[in-house]
Amino acid sequence: MTYSYQLKLCAHVSLIEDGDDLLLACKDGRVLRSRKAGSGIRLLLDKLIQGGFSEEQLIAQALAAESGIDLALLYFLIGNIKSKGFLDYTLVHDNEVLITLEMVSASFRFNDSIHDGSWRLSRFALLRRDGDTMIVESPCGHARVVLDDPCLSVLPALLVTAHSMDELVKLLPDLEPPLLEAIVSLFINAGLVDLCDENGLITEDTNTALRHWEFHDLLFHSRSRSGRHAYPLGATYRFKDKLAHAPALKSSMSDERITLNRPESDSIRSDFFDVLEARRSQREQGDHPLTLSELGEFLWYSARVKQHHPADPNRSGSYEMTLRPCPSGGAMHELDVYLTVSRCSGVNPGFYHYDPMAHELEYLADLGKPQQAMLQDAMLSSGLKQVPDVLISLAARFGRVAWKYEGVAYALALKNVGCLYQQMYLVATALKLSPCALGAGNSITFAQATGLDYFTETSVGDFMLSSAPG
Repeated sequence: MTYSYQLKLCAHVSLIEDGDDLLLACKDGRVLRSRKAGSGIRLLLDKLIQGGFSEEQLIAQALAAESGIDLALLYFLIGNIKSKGFLDYTLVHDNEVLITLEMVSASFRFNDSIHDGSWRLSRFALLRRDGDTMIVESPCGHARVVLDDPCLSVLPALLVTAHSMDELVKLLPDLEPPLLEAIVSLFINAGLVDLCDENGLITEDTNTALRHWEFHDLLFHSRSRSGRHAYPLGATYRFKDKLAHAPALKSSMSDERITLNRPESDSIRSDFFDVLEARRSQREQGDHPLTLSELGEFLWYSARVKQHHPADPNRSGSYEMTLRPCPSGGAMHELDVYLTVSRCSGVNPGFYHYDPMAHELEYLADLGKPQQAMLQDAMLSSGLKQVPDVLISLAARFGRVAWKYEGVAYALALKNVGCLYQQMYLVATALKLSPCALGAGNSITFAQATGLDYFTETSVGDFMLSSAPG
């Protein structure tokens, strides 16, 4: 039985000519320079871009391309490329590709040694489809594995419980021990499996910091910031020529409307820093209901459209934007405001959508079962004895953000929720109302209340507003 590692430059590493020198440049800014590279080194680097060759084959081809080249120099170059973490490693057995280890972080360093003992899969490990390939990755790792042979997907399933190499050999008799050990080594390098201690625990079971993390939180954190992955991140405009960008303002949702008052610019005279100091969550409501005038002022200073900028048809990537009282990434303002009104003087109890351009409430429905459930959830999660005067649900139109931003679209929407929360808090404080943001809400119930598609637009934040006691 024979197996070998085929080496290939990572997809995000480029070969650049700089005079007589060749540079290997990674997108994260790391560079490796080969000075006055001759034909042997040039061939070796070209073959690394192409992939499909072992280290021995690369050395042999470089020696054949340039007579008299120093063998030690070639090994030194490959060693430097490895130490930079610039390589992917593909395990090949009898000319059949089995599994590939791909670097995703600048901290990755390959180590093919494996210790005796029992091994177990990390609870942060994720197996998923990526195009036509099966990926296994973890937010704890600096590399990922591609299961070129789908039969190997049984290995992470087996390692849900701890197994020694001897036990794995018995469970996977078609894989000879040295080959199986090499496969497990790639899982170890990707941070997918770890060695058990004498109590059968792996590092994440005893590491205090890791014990605090839930799977989805750590994955979300690692993928929505750079440094721990190699996926596209930021304003890539990936759907610019593929999908239409959602408009900045929704079409009218109802012909039944309530016009809100437009306060004078100097109607709120509270000192800004006094408002900042006074801001806090107020869960108690007053004896008298919130008024339509107060609600109008609150929405005017929190969420109205101040300026509307259509897309410029002469500029590639231009899109429709609005400016509002609080900031929003890319001036997207993908958050729409829905109100479940239980008690407000001048507004019948019901479910409404706020039109930020017209500064009007659009009536959508009476307080049916889903709306009542939303109010009850808000009351219970905040510890109140009665429902708030108004429950404000912030719903994100996800596609509007994802059209421009990749890797951070949902994280950006949550940051925008935080900005709007603070704006609402400060405005409510200045108006002497009772504001309280909620940490969680039921997005399915919101989808039932609105009839909107859960994956197109649904709630990502909830905020209670009532009259103030006393």
